[in-house]
Amino acid sequence: MSSKQRNSNHNAIASIYDLKNTREGSDIRLDCIEKLILKYIPERSHIFDLGCGTGQIAQKLLKRGYQVTGVDSSEQMLDYARENAPGAEFILDDARFFKLPPTFHAAISTDVVLNYILSMDELKDALHNVYEALLDNAIFGCEMYIEELCQSSWNQSDSGGGVKDDHVWVDIWSYDSENKVGRKDTTIFELVNGMWQRLDKTFLLKLYSLADVQTALEKVGFTEVSIYDVKSDLGLEQTLGERVCFVGRKKLSQSSSRSM
Repeated sequence: MSSKQRNSNHNAIASIYDLKNTREGSDIRLDCIEKLILKYIPERSHIFDLGCGTGQIAQKLLKRGYQVTGVDSSEQMLDYARENAPGAEFILDDARFFKLPPTFHAAISTDVVLNYILSMDELKDALHNVYEALLDNAIFGCEMYIEELCQSSWNQSDSGGGVKDDHVWVDIWSYDSENKVGRKDTTIFELVNGMWQRLDKTFLLKLYSLADVQTALEKVGFTEVSIYDVKSDLGLEQTLGERVCFVGRKKLSQSSSRSM
């Protein structure tokens, strides 16, 4: 799937994504970020949000006094983000290709954004771009589906969905075990001018192993890499599902080490 196709798909679901994540989902993710990131960085730090979506996390971080810069490859997602978090900076770019100077005390990537990157080489590119954007000793945390937890459940077709105001949506999941790729077929019904309109979109997500992700983080330079199961380690049963959080630090440069 090309970058252009992926952006088009996420543009199409921006309104649904904003509805789904306004309350509970962003509150839960903020709990994760608090436990794994915020307590280790200074007040009013500058935080980078990779795959920021419609900006609910950015909004909550701004209210706590942090500076936030978000990157997303969907222009429509960013339109919502600018409304939800007008005090943040948002940039239209791709995780695999963006370049930012070392500015940030911390970086986050929530809602399994990195699983939408379908090759290990491109995942490393995205992680490298994050690494380069961080200040020395800054911390990075990302939330992902991983093979060890999801493979068995994704082997069985599953579905989900919801109803919000003038939107109805259904997600149907399937899994290609040979290529370790999950497929989510989303159907949306939106009430427009008194008429229901239907839209169908397909999303692909790659399942990486714990070892794959840890190795990728370490190869681009992250140290002190830790892995947290969302359910057993962070106590978030019945919330984010079968996901883990990876946390690592950008190592100190030699010049920084000498000055300490």
